[in-house]
Amino acid sequence: MFSYKLPNGGLHARAYFNANGDIKFDPPVYEQRYTTTVRILEDPRWGQTFKKVVDFGCADMRLLSLLRRTAGIEHILEVDIDEDLLRSNKIRAEPLVSDYLQKRETPLRIELLKGSIDSSAEQLLNVDAVIALEIIEHLYPKTLENVPQNIFGFMQPKIAIFSTPNSEFNVLFKPLLANGFRHDDHKFEWTRSEFKDWALNICQKYPNYRVAFIGVGDAPPDKKNIGNVTQIAIFARCDVLDPSLSEQYRSKVSVDCRPDADTQYEEIFAVDFPIYLDERSKEQKLLDEARYQISRCRRIDRYFNRDLGVYQVPLTVLKDYIENIGATMQELLIVLKDNDIEVKDEYIILPEYEEDDDSYRHYDDCYDEEYGLWNDVEHADDETGNDDERGACGGYSHTKEDYTYDSEENWD
Repeated sequence: MFSYKLPNGGLHARAYFNANGDIKFDPPVYEQRYTTTVRILEDPRWGQTFKKVVDFGCADMRLLSLLRRTAGIEHILEVDIDEDLLRSNKIRAEPLVSDYLQKRETPLRIELLKGSIDSSAEQLLNVDAVIALEIIEHLYPKTLENVPQNIFGFMQPKIAIFSTPNSEFNVLFKPLLANGFRHDDHKFEWTRSEFKDWALNICQKYPNYRVAFIGVGDAPPDKKNIGNVTQIAIFARCDVLDPSLSEQYRSKVSVDCRPDADTQYEEIFAVDFPIYLDERSKEQKLLDEARYQISRCRRIDRYFNRDLGVYQVPLTVLKDYIENIGATMQELLIVLKDNDIEVKDEYIILPEYEEDDDSYRHYDDCYDEEYGLWNDVEHADDETGNDDERGACGGYSHTKEDYTYDSEENWD
């Protein structure tokens, strides 16, 4: 086992009894399960992101709207045995208009697949994370028996997240269904100790894994002894918990389940999301970012050295960007030198104004007091003064009297 706590203090949730005496949860328990799953996947403690994720028993795919926005995920498999359910909820997997207007910077492929959690299909190879929320209690004994072999023997994901009802919490539900459970399709509902035994037995058979337990859906303050309404097991591969153990533990795992060449889940739908491809060279990216920072920093007073009359922009303002694109400071310096951008003592040196920057010029520079014109070109020689010459301020010449609010009433 290992110890695990949700980052940032966990969830803020509560349980209460309504006027009819029924227990309620705020937010609803299914939302707590979904947000907890995403927070586990995004937890920086793993030191990595999970690119390929499978969501077993995805049903109506309500979790998908969160998964598709989860950092690092590039490939999502939504798997369920109910083909009609997958087809009727296909719209949840389709790109939105916003996905075309603001394209992703990383790939995302979503596949809807008809298949069972105990079947070792070829599409499951190289999955990083397995999600199995509220599914194992729906499985017949033989199917449940085959699940560990498929997930921990064949797939061997970096992490796997299972959730199931905690039967100890059922004393607060009234009434239960005729089968004694919360749902008419449940084959069992486990206590915390039963769920723990199941998970630890998996780790004993597959020693490349350790497990931690958490829960969502707190009991009311005076019922804390019954645990949470939903119990969660987080299986983590030992090399994820401690990278130095990678080879040692993976060599102990017996992969006794191999896919047949013909073993495939049935594909119901698949889509690749639109992606923005930045085809600029590394040098062009560095130059563009440098010019952007130069433009930005020229408007920040703290970078202006009044004694020298120049802006001094620290090269460190570009540090994060340089690292993100895999460049070095030496490569940046070469790009700056090749484009005549001065660097001295770890600073980019900028004149107070760019040579082609007229933004600092005042209107008084363009107004001719003697002739009453917003113009500094030669004035008309005829008596009416109606020459159609452009003035230095970029517009046609106007007298003071002509330059009124009404003359710009159609400015927009």
